[in-house]
Amino acid sequence: MKQKKYIILRISAGLVTGIFSGLIICLFRLFMNFCDNTLNHVIIPALHSGSFLYHAAWGAGLLLLSRFVYWSICLEPKAEGGGVSHFIEEARGVTDARWWSVLLVKLTSAPLCILAGFSLGKTGSAVEIGTMSGKGVCRFLQSIRRHRQLHLTPSEYYCTGAGAGLSALFCAPVSGLAFTLEKFPATRAISVLTIAVGSLSAFLVSHLIFGTAPILDTIIPLQQYYYYPALALLGILLGITGKYYAFSLIRYAKLLSKYNKHIHGLLWSLLFLMTGVVCYFFPAITGSGNNMLAVLKTPAVPYTTLLLLLFGKYLFSMISSGSGLPGGTIFPLLTVGACIGQLYGLALCSLFPGIGFSPACFLLGGMSGFFTAALGAPVTGVFLICEFTCCYGNLLPLCIVCLFSHLTAQLINHKTLA
Repeated sequence: MKQKKYIILRISAGLVTGIFSGLIICLFRLFMNFCDNTLNHVIIPALHSGSFLYHAAWGAGLLLLSRFVYWSICLEPKAEGGGVSHFIEEARGVTDARWWSVLLVKLTSAPLCILAGFSLGKTGSAVEIGTMSGKGVCRFLQSIRRHRQLHLTPSEYYCTGAGAGLSALFCAPVSGLAFTLEKFPATRAISVLTIAVGSLSAFLVSHLIFGTAPILDTIIPLQQYYYYPALALLGILLGITGKYYAFSLIRYAKLLSKYNKHIHGLLWSLLFLMTGVVCYFFPAITGSGNNMLAVLKTPAVPYTTLLLLLFGKYLFSMISSGSGLPGGTIFPLLTVGACIGQLYGLALCSLFPGIGFSPACFLLGGMSGFFTAALGAPVTGVFLICEFTCCYGNLLPLCIVCLFSHLTAQLINHKTLA
């Protein structure tokens, strides 16, 4: 009887944390979608209208945005960067940030960076927002149960919130659970139930508000077994390039972290102005990656375009993420992997024109394998892309790519992101 009550309490805690995190993430999604649509459908067309007045006004607007973001981060330094590392620090008890302060700064500053056009995602921010939401639930329960011990440890609330954040962002409950367990392996076995309930309840909240639609509608052929050696070779390539991506981003972030706050604020102002130039000349690499994915999904993309997209997105993501701006690193990383997969598919088609390879079939493998190598989370890499496509028929091919990518990355043995 006592064990049943204990399980019910754990389910209830996961349910409350998941619903609260799901609602906050849905608000975050609304802000991000609004800023992304404003950038692509209002600001960029206005910049290309040829009027100097628009250019001057947007330059002034970027300076104002840079100052607002800088002041916000000065008030709450824990909101700086992607957010996954902050989740791990909170779960380990290394840091103790003000949950409401981080939520407010992240909910406002991260969308504004997308509005400016930076190559930043929302995944890391969603994980951090979910973590702080779980912390808020924990603190609320502690306040109403002052003389009684909580049935869950604080880290369990944080892990449940982190999984719920990822789940609500992409309507991906399995990925939310897998990501939490892979990035924080110290989670107890009994905690898996709470995290699973939190991820599922957050998914239901997001599904009721936004619905569920595939982000990508690509399917990898299952019956054509000659794809599998090619997928294994792609995994090895992604293991090498993904590790290099993580290595270069860590080194770039360390280099910029040496600057003091005054120089940091000036640097961010210059970066915001630079983003206006990128939005004018190369809008495909701006934002989290939806613009770039739209180009990749078009048929017959030439080599030169793919190479420009790859190196442009890579460099712009290094600048955006490594500078410590509030925003995620994961979705831009996925688009870089997708571009590598597309290039790999085109190369195979050129080398073996009669074998019937479709370059688009390697796009999903590029995303999952690159994610696996850069973050060291192969299970999440598989299930996240499956839930992106709303199709578990891609599970076996993605497992092959992620297996070889993870093994290659482990042999290189360098730090992963977060």
